[in-house]
Formats: sequence, structure tokens, C-alpha cells
Amino acid sequence: MSGKRAALPEGGVQKDGVVWPEAKPGQRFAALEGTSFPATKPPADGGGTIAAHSPGRERAEQRLVGRVFERCQAAILLACKFSTAPPEFLGALTANESGGDASAARFEPAVYRHLAAVVSGQSPAYGSIHCDDLRAELGRVLHPKADEFHAQFLPPALGANHRQALAALPDEGLRELATSWGYTQIMGYHMVGRSGTVRDLLEPAFHYRVALELLAEFAAAFQLDLAREFSEMFSCWNTGQPYGKCWDPHYVENGLHRMGIYAERLKGKG
Repeated sequence: MSGKRAALPEGGVQKDGVVWPEAKPGQRFAALEGTSFPATKPPADGGGTIAAHSPGRERAEQRLVGRVFERCQAAILLACKFSTAPPEFLGALTANESGGDASAARFEPAVYRHLAAVVSGQSPAYGSIHCDDLRAELGRVLHPKADEFHAQFLPPALGANHRQALAALPDEGLRELATSWGYTQIMGYHMVGRSGTVRDLLEPAFHYRVALELLAEFAAAFQLDLAREFSEMFSCWNTGQPYGKCWDPHYVENGLHRMGIYAERLKGKG
């Protein structure tokens, strides 16, 4: 894909489609202390290319969505009280991204290389995130997405005058920002400027709250309806725009199919 991506609205979290109570600072989570960061690879249980719907494949889909339902439904229902996005959408998004693994963490080498290049002085640009905010975030911390997704959130902005400050940041902190976390695989850099820490994304209620905030920002940026434009929202989550080219060509198809399964579970038929 090529071409300039529309930037999300400035000024913090947009509340279109989401009405949250006042945020409380997140509690530090240490569940992944010492975690290694593997190279990017397709998720083992969710989001991968879907085969024709043979009986065997459909049984696997039912098991996948059933696992997400059992593990995540309580947190999803709580989060959706404050959003127009339906529970079956968040359930299917979870199935696509992590298969219901709350501790899932996927290191994104391309994002890390971009950060490291600025730190080393090889690149004059990092992104639209202010250096002071980045330093504050890193002080609290010691399914692959398409490249266009990261390009949207990391447009050229910071110049050579910020290299010295960035160079003082710990490598592990850069890795956390370049890693996607939890049920819907939220990138660590989305926590810059928000309440809480990167590893708070491993806590289900907090994670889904941030996920819905991000979805609301996409809806505001592209004038989408969270209650019905699901293909576009799946695409936004993976590519950063409603009609982008997903890393997995069946990503949107998978999500819509899993929404249907999840909706049946909600009706008590699954």
C-alpha cells in the first residue's frame, strides 16, 4: 500500500461512540518480567488464513470462539456498556488477534528498528509522539499489523534535536513500545500519553477499555459507525484505515464469520 494515511484527531482520546467514567491510573503489572520478544510471526490460534469451511474447520472455529467467550465475555460485556460497539465485535476481534490469550505479546521488529534508528541518530524522525511524553512513559516501565498501521501512528515529526534525549531511553522500554499486548494486541506506543502503563494492557478490563477508546478514535477519524460498519473497523484495527490491505488477506472475513459464531453464543445457541 502507498499514499499518505489520514491522521487520527489530535488532542487525546476521542469519545465518539464511547462514554467512559473518569480514568484511574493503571496498576503496574509484572506478569511478563523477563519475557523474551520473538520475531514477528502469524498468530498460532487466531487471525490466520482461514480455509474453506469444511466441517473440521468449522469445529475449530467454534472451539476458538468458544474459548474467547468463556475467558473474555465478562470483561467484554462490562466494556461494551460504555460503547456502541457490540460484544460480538470485540469477541471476534479477540479471536482474530490472540485467540483468547490474555498474556499474548508480539514484538514488532519494524517498529523497534524505527525507534532504534532515531536513538542511534541514523534517522531524524520518530513520530508524532512528543519526546517528553515518551520519556515519561518509559520511566514507568523497565497478530502482526500491516506496516501502514504503524506508519499512520508514527509519521515523521521529531528532528535531530531530540536524538540525545531518546538515546537515554532504556532498550527494554523501546521494546515494550514496539510490542503488541493482550487480547486484541494493542501496540505499546498507544499508552504514551494515556493513564496506566504498557503492561496494564494485560489486565482484561483495562485492555478492553483502551481497545474501545482506540476504536472510537478510528470511528471519529473516518466517520464510521461502531454499531454496524464492522468490515471497516476490522480493517482499521489491522491496517490503520477502513479499506487497507490486511497482513492476512482473510482477516476481515475471519472476523465477520467469528462475529456470527459469537452472536450465537450470546443467544445461548452455541
